[in-house]
Amino acid sequence: MTTLLAHIRIKPDKLEKWEAIMEDMVRQTHATEPGVVRYEYWKGEAENSYYCLLSFKDKWAFYHHQMSEHHESHDFGDVLESIRLEYVDPVATAAPGLSQTEDPPLPEDASEAMRTAQQRFPLTIASWWAGRA
Repeated sequence: MTTLLAHIRIKPDKLEKWEAIMEDMVRQTHATEPGVVRYEYWKGEAENSYYCLLSFKDKWAFYHHQMSEHHESHDFGDVLESIRLEYVDPVATAAPGLSQTEDPPLPEDASEAMRTAQQRFPLTIASWWAGRA
């Protein structure tokens, strides 16, 4: 499973547009992406801050999401002040039923969109996690 926490800051004058984008993204992601496990937005305590918790069956499903028509059709650059994607992984003893898994390499016959997504959004596990079971 691939899970990310997106740390998002929105431009002060773009909150209404951002709310519309979030609503559309949640609706279309859940309706059209079989690889999505969890996709939800949260408003942060700091002004204009949001979080998105995204879980996918694997990183290929995440890449499919990033390159989807509904994702690519929104002008995120117009509303985002900043965004940082943080890869998170379940702690086995605190997240029953979830486990850390390694994704297979990108298939040789992968589409150009998947190759682009892998370049744009490389997912790497932090070195301090290397020995975790």
